Amino acid sequence: MRIIVSGAKRTPFGRYQGVLSETDPLDLAVHAARAALEAAGPGGRTVEQIFVGNCIPGSFEAPSVTGRQIGLKLGLDVFTTTIDTACCSPLTALRMAAWGLRLGEIRSALVIGVESMSRVPHLARQLRAGVRAGEVRLADPIFPIAYPGYHPVAVDASDGAEKYGVSKHMLDAFAMGSHLKWAAAARAGRFADEIAPLRVRRERNEVLAFEDEPPRPDGSMARLALLPPVFGSKTTTAGNAPGLNDGAAAAVVMTEERAREVGAPVLGEIVDQAGVTDAPNGIAWVPALAIRKVLERNGLTIGEMDLLEINEAFAAMPLVSTKILAEDDEDRWLRLLERTNVNGGAVAIGHPVGASGLRILMTLIYELRRRGGGRGVCAICGGLTQGEAALVRVGGEGDGR
Repeated sequence: MRIIVSGAKRTPFGRYQGVLSETDPLDLAVHAARAALEAAGPGGRTVEQIFVGNCIPGSFEAPSVTGRQIGLKLGLDVFTTTIDTACCSPLTALRMAAWGLRLGEIRSALVIGVESMSRVPHLARQLRAGVRAGEVRLADPIFPIAYPGYHPVAVDASDGAEKYGVSKHMLDAFAMGSHLKWAAAARAGRFADEIAPLRVRRERNEVLAFEDEPPRPDGSMARLALLPPVFGSKTTTAGNAPGLNDGAAAAVVMTEERAREVGAPVLGEIVDQAGVTDAPNGIAWVPALAIRKVLERNGLTIGEMDLLEINEAFAAMPLVSTKILAEDDEDRWLRLLERTNVNGGAVAIGHPVGASGLRILMTLIYELRRRGGGRGVCAICGGLTQGEAALVRVGGEGDGR
């Protein structure tokens, strides 16, 4: 059974406390979802279930049944499932939708990823029981991003880079390249297919958010080199990592049979997906393990992939993971890097943690379409080392392009 992507859209991604910070995350999700439903044409009216990926529900006014809240705002009275596998969440949501499609339980689904890191509240765990005397402590769940008993994720990224011989200079160079690739792609209009602009309130004004806010293509390697490591890491800096970002992404998926019945457009095919785990500190290399798993299951090699998208949770992830996939062959590594994140990645675009998995998927599909079709793979790491990968195909007999 072929699973078709018939609509895929996202909001622009915003900086921390930036243009999207005053917009309710429900509204971000609804905007991206409505744009994806409209892009799917008649197929958008056939959605039978909604799957939502979100990492930090505290940013919502009511931090429960997020998917159901979004569905009702969309006017879709269908069953919803909300999933948290850290940054893997939207690709895990997509994989769950695919299970339902392959089992025949549903024939079409809406998949959403959303995060508003600007609106994550500080936590006062003492107040429930009461504070009779002394200070009230406020914990910040996103500064740093860490899990009790483990290092901050910035440290794990740095240690992973060191383990595989990736220097700070390489991390900084890749990060600078991400901004420059984004700038070239933006000038060429390559994000127009995926971004659905929206009007938002910003202080007392209404503004149009139409472009990703985080990129800094006017930076330099000299500036990056001066930035100090953060959170006790050796090489992770604010320059070779993304910020804390806001945004949402959505995709409509359905069986090929259903797409033909309703005349839905075909953007591409989800061939297969895979989820993997490794040691809790292995976030830098787990995208490679997920990619390897999904390729081996389909009898393919990394050399047969036309494009790769590996989420830049830190610059370490694409550098370490492609080095592993190249099996330490430097020439193969460089060739892989030339095909990886060709329009820039999360270091530039931003990483709203619950949305990035769908962002890399749609960026991959749209770029393959611009190149006339082909095969590609995208992968993302999640906290405590879970990884998700998706293998996609664009073009070929029966596909509408």
